[in-house]
Amino acid sequence: MDFHGKISKRGVQMKQGSFKKAVNAFTVIAIFITVIWIISGKSNSYSKPQEAIFAVENDLVLIPAYKINRNALFFFIKDKNNLGATYVRKGLFGWKAEFLSWSPMDYERNYENLNGYQGHGENLIFGLIKDSDDLLIQLGDKSAKILNLEMLPTEVVEEYQLAGLYIWYFEIDTALEEGKIRLINNTTEEVIEEIDL
Repeated sequence: MDFHGKISKRGVQMKQGSFKKAVNAFTVIAIFITVIWIISGKSNSYSKPQEAIFAVENDLVLIPAYKINRNALFFFIKDKNNLGATYVRKGLFGWKAEFLSWSPMDYERNYENLNGYQGHGENLIFGLIKDSDDLLIQLGDKSAKILNLEMLPTEVVEEYQLAGLYIWYFEIDTALEEGKIRLINNTTEEVIEEIDL
């Protein structure tokens, strides 16, 4: 083998060595990033949706709306006079709470009509209403889902003045658009109140 052949063979070996070093460095970095991602994912995830919410805000009275597969919706009362909502999603490592939003409740709990409803994100609107047994709340052709707050422990209902109160809510897959929310007497079908969304 001549002198030039030795140089080119050594050059190929050096290139192969550099390539192996680059692959090894990339592998180490990828493993490091993966380990950090796993640790971070596990530290912010919980085995139950309630735990995920309490990790964000621990002084709440939770009102579960539903838990279906990997999604849950909770309403909550904060500081006795704020009503709010949050979604909790189950990921690879467990449950994580999304953002929490809340607004003040009427101190006297006068919820004879639809005033004071609030939104959470673009897909959820909700509010409080009194004695909903004879009432129907509609948005277009959809009827609101209703949660009786007397499902909570008796001491919570008394302390937070929740007797006779219900949460109503609309949850829509696409962003809520313009429309009218109607409060209807279920027996007479009379429209009691109509407000713009």
